[in-house]
Amino acid sequence: MSQSLGRGLSILIELGDGPHNLDELAAKLGVHKTTVLRLLRTLEAERFVRRDEHHRFHLGTRLAALAALADAPGRPGARDVRAVAAPHLARLNEATGGAARLVTGPPALLDDLARAGASGRYAAAPVRDAAGGVVAAVTVPDGGDLTGLLATADAISADYGRRAAAGPPG
Repeated sequence: MSQSLGRGLSILIELGDGPHNLDELAAKLGVHKTTVLRLLRTLEAERFVRRDEHHRFHLGTRLAALAALADAPGRPGARDVRAVAAPHLARLNEATGGAARLVTGPPALLDDLARAGASGRYAAAPVRDAAGGVVAAVTVPDGGDLTGLLATADAISADYGRRAAAGPPG
């Protein structure tokens, strides 16, 4: 792998843990700030990262778009978490008469959602892949069945992990 590609991927991995400024990224990568800035500008131009008003860098929208394509329904080898989740959500909704939903999006957003929810609006539990990464979140309105919410998220995580370990169909 080329050195530039490796460093660019390292930046994306670091940003997967949360936003960082230029100094933080340079220190984590162990390279000069001008090198990191050059890479960030390239990644930003292609929407793989974005910069906020406080000069902190975040994962960009291009990553979510590519992730959605990778697991798009009907795509060969896709491991669509929505397809795995559907029967679990149906059972939870049937049992509770509720409005459980599966939310997908960038991992940092899902992790925040699963950690914090939105007080007074919903509770959320993470759906994780076999490596423990957050791939979706199950939500129910506040006051909903929290035991069912957690059990459903755990069941989806287990099924999703098993399917991923089995590899693509065929």
